[in-house]
Amino acid sequence: MIIGITGSIATGKSVVTKYLAKKGFPIVDSDRLAQAELDRPETMAALTQHFGEKILENQKINRKALGAIIFGNTEERLFLNSVIHPKVIARIRELTKGNEETVFVDVPLLYEAKMEDLFDQVIVVYANPANQLKRLMARDHISETYARQKISAQMDVEMKISRADHVINNNGSVKETHRQIDDILRRITK
Repeated sequence: MIIGITGSIATGKSVVTKYLAKKGFPIVDSDRLAQAELDRPETMAALTQHFGEKILENQKINRKALGAIIFGNTEERLFLNSVIHPKVIARIRELTKGNEETVFVDVPLLYEAKMEDLFDQVIVVYANPANQLKRLMARDHISETYARQKISAQMDVEMKISRADHVINNNGSVKETHRQIDDILRRITK
């Protein structure tokens, strides 16, 4: 069974995937796949041709520089996604094909990238907007304005919840989040 884990930025998906990994489940991290794709010479060439040399640092894509461009410009974000998403989707398919065990795939943009068909079930990790904003600002050391830009670049979490098979409310303690994960695992493995 292939299960997608999504949510909005800074809602706590990593808390969920770390716990699942600790329990022995294989985890595929789409952000790592996307990062690996950014490091491929042909991807770097396509992005540099489009965005210019300003996105490079030490012959690599500077994610912060690229983020500053795409989080403020929908067209530029869509261009980046058109380059990266098909390659990440292909890698997810390759990594999960024929897998007999339950595999969890962390995909922040699962719905935005229209990846639902890759998964048997989807879990959405939720945090209220105040917690999400506070966590994002602290995690990335960014201003409230930039944090709000990053949050608004993704589909509203309420829309994600309406499409999910399972929801984890990550506003409480880590222990409470783990309890919710265990409840979902019981339902999935029945």
